[in-house]
Amino acid sequence: MSDIEWKLSGQYAENCSCVYLCPCIFTNSTALSIPATPEIGDHCVAAIALNIVDGHFGDVSLNGLSFMIILKTALVMSEGGWTTAVILDSKANEDQRQALELITTGQAGGPLSMLQPMIKDFTGVHYGDIQFHLEENKRSVVVPGLIEIGVEGYLSRRQNGEPFYIDNVGHPVSSRLALGLATGSHVHVGGIDWDDDTKTNNGHFYSFDWSGASKPTDYVFDKDSAA
Repeated sequence: MSDIEWKLSGQYAENCSCVYLCPCIFTNSTALSIPATPEIGDHCVAAIALNIVDGHFGDVSLNGLSFMIILKTALVMSEGGWTTAVILDSKANEDQRQALELITTGQAGGPLSMLQPMIKDFTGVHYGDIQFHLEENKRSVVVPGLIEIGVEGYLSRRQNGEPFYIDNVGHPVSSRLALGLATGSHVHVGGIDWDDDTKTNNGHFYSFDWSGASKPTDYVFDKDSAA
């Protein structure tokens, strides 16, 4: 594990194959999920994208770069046995790639290190032109030939233009998440394939703030932790 100080902050977006609202969020990943696409069968898929607004790994700047974590899991995520893939921004230079590989594979500590015990099959690091777009209550991410996801916040009837939020959650990206519906989900990377245009599956977005000081014990994948 690297002992280099690092910090990342920016914007995050996610689609998963569960019907809105994903039960992993409010059961500490111990409930049976129901995929939105019937053909997806006995597993779930999630595509998590993060755009770095301000970041560094030691003296290596990571500003303006993006990365993605792709997960294929059992219907009960806490059972483990995951298949995962990482996509790094093709705009990164060699030093930036090495830094992002350490962070995204959990070798540099931080939130993603807690995923490692759950992973059975890591299909490797892939590269692509990650295009991360923000538009008021919407987020979309395109990696040509690999990924196309989008999420639109589920607005409150208070008519203040804000989506519903859920707080104090054990999610590796943020303890607070905006709730939303996926506008479309297309994932084809590392042997993980998923296509859904039903607009019924789950999505999230929010800001994120990570550092090498984050501990995997901040997040628990344990059935005894379910409320």
